[in-house]
Amino acid sequence: MEYHTTSLIFDELYEDQQEAFAPYQDKGIFIVADLDAKELGKVLELQIEKPQLSEQDCSALFYTMETSGILLSSDKNLRDFAENKKVDVHGHLWIFDAMVAQRCISPIRAAEKLEELINAINPKLRLPDHECKRRIGLWRKV
Repeated sequence: MEYHTTSLIFDELYEDQQEAFAPYQDKGIFIVADLDAKELGKVLELQIEKPQLSEQDCSALFYTMETSGILLSSDKNLRDFAENKKVDVHGHLWIFDAMVAQRCISPIRAAEKLEELINAINPKLRLPDHECKRRIGLWRKV
């Protein structure tokens, strides 16, 4: 897989977080897109249309629409708006499923990381409890 983000999003990360992406940028599997003035204008149009979304959210949506990519987000407002725009959108659980299916990570590691995401990294993420438990149980059995 190849992952993209915009500089508006990447620039919000702490320096150590940005540095963690460097090896993936060097390999060309993580790409940070700089938007020009015309593109930023389109981002602003999206934000005017849906003021609940941040400039960063709208930049991700705009870039996904421009590249015909898949938007990865678990933010309900952004997901709903993207779906309205006929953009293919998926969340955290889809990413875990894809990584397990493609053997990027082992099922056990996926279970551990999903638990870490839910309990330590972002307990307010509000992932569907039933779906998380189902996956963790399935992955621990493998």
